[in-house]
Amino acid sequence: MRQRSLACLFAFLLAVAFSGQVLAAADKDSDTDTRMIDAKVVEVNDRHISVVARTGVEHVIATDSADTRVTQEGKRVSLKDLKVGDVVTVELDEQSQLKFARHISIAAQAGSTLASAKP
Repeated sequence: MRQRSLACLFAFLLAVAFSGQVLAAADKDSDTDTRMIDAKVVEVNDRHISVVARTGVEHVIATDSADTRVTQEGKRVSLKDLKVGDVVTVELDEQSQLKFARHISIAAQAGSTLASAKP
């Protein structure tokens, strides 16, 4: 009887430990009011971009070449390097009344590696 109680307690503790990790991982990869993950760029302009979020909703987000930081593979790039079809993570300015992008991270595209040319 005692072994059965210990086994149930151990199973319960394992379930609690793994559920906490799953919830933390799910929260890390979910969209919020100030962050859109894996959104697809459908329009790029000098003053704004349009993205379609994973939910299927299109968002128009204001940008500024001076105040919007764009990175690709951890390196800073120009806003002009952003293209239609890119998959991005957009972090919005919490203080702005408009949807204004503070940081845009361009995801690495599948198949974007270059083949080496050997003579």
